[in-house]
Amino acid sequence: MKLPQTELFDHLKLIIEKLGVTYQEHSFRATSIRVQSGLCLVRGDLFFIMDKRKKLRDKNRILGRTLSQMDLDTVHIPPMVREFIEGER
Repeated sequence: MKLPQTELFDHLKLIIEKLGVTYQEHSFRATSIRVQSGLCLVRGDLFFIMDKRKKLRDKNRILGRTLSQMDLDTVHIPPMVREFIEGER
């Protein structure tokens, strides 16, 4: 059984925020430089910046890949969400 994409997204976003990362969505259309969604460090604070024009499935994959590289031992993650994250490694 798979989680609906919207429910999965809510879990992934909550997990990254529990890890102390600020999640934000922005449109990169107007930028003159090539920008990719992902983690960035700004003045010592971690941010996850997501292109808001991405499809929900792509947002989940990007978040899943990022989370798969982080230490998740301090955060409770439902088994189906953990399975998704581990599948994105």
